[in-house]
Amino acid sequence: MCYRSINSKKDRNVALQTIKFALIIALAGTLLAGCASAPKTTTSSPTKRLDTNAATIANLRSWLAARSLMAHSLSVTGDVTFDQNGESNSASFSMKSKRIDKNGDRIDSLSIEVIGPFGIKLARFLASPVQYQFSDLLHGQTRSGPTDAKSLEDLTQLKAVTLQTMSDLIYGLAGSDIQPGDSVRFYSTGVSHYVMIVENTNATSSLDLEGMLPNDSSPGDLTLIRYQRWNGMLDPMVNNIPPAVSVHFSEPIIVNGVSIPQHIDAKAAENSLSLSYDHIDLNPPSLTVKIKMPSQ
Repeated sequence: MCYRSINSKKDRNVALQTIKFALIIALAGTLLAGCASAPKTTTSSPTKRLDTNAATIANLRSWLAARSLMAHSLSVTGDVTFDQNGESNSASFSMKSKRIDKNGDRIDSLSIEVIGPFGIKLARFLASPVQYQFSDLLHGQTRSGPTDAKSLEDLTQLKAVTLQTMSDLIYGLAGSDIQPGDSVRFYSTGVSHYVMIVENTNATSSLDLEGMLPNDSSPGDLTLIRYQRWNGMLDPMVNNIPPAVSVHFSEPIIVNGVSIPQHIDAKAAENSLSLSYDHIDLNPPSLTVKIKMPSQ
């Protein structure tokens, strides 16, 4: 892979933009929405049949939650490419994620480093359910704060996004954070499925799934193909509004019994980002995620 020089001030600024987007796609694929232009009306029509069976939706909720719990931790390395205004920039990254501790409690802790030409470390992102820290290593600048709803919205420009949702997406999972008050609609052709989630926190998301839906919460063979998110409580099939961000997952492989995508593409307006995993270690026997902040 070719890397651009980061000798000039302009190149450093472009590289930092790439880093910022790379970090957030590694978290959730959502910061692209911050650079999106105003929504434009599009035309689309649902091709799947609405399934209102309560048992089907209950099974779907159970399956999403059970699938999420199968992925305890992840260590990956790979490459990231960011395209904006016809200009492409690339970097490599390493990431460690620990979602569930030995007691079965969610911790959703992340450690990410972005690496530029000649092995130069460009940025580091640390996050726990309590606090996050973003370090611009090129300029010696650090940003930190509590990992709460406001901080995550400031980072991603999206309403009501959670650390759990961010964690799920880097594993090619999504939808496990459905709350009891959220409205869930399920459309299906039998082998391809569309799940629309109107959240009670002023946001809407959707999942495109392929495979056979299990009759219970067993793993089944469903695969997440696309995740989309809108700001606001709306029906995308009726309103015909493009999402703030759309994330596509491809080239899945089975690692320790769980399907993990090797390639993730995100898009918002004219901006796009591609994330490729070249090494995946899922649920390793021992994984340490350094999440303590220097000030602690």
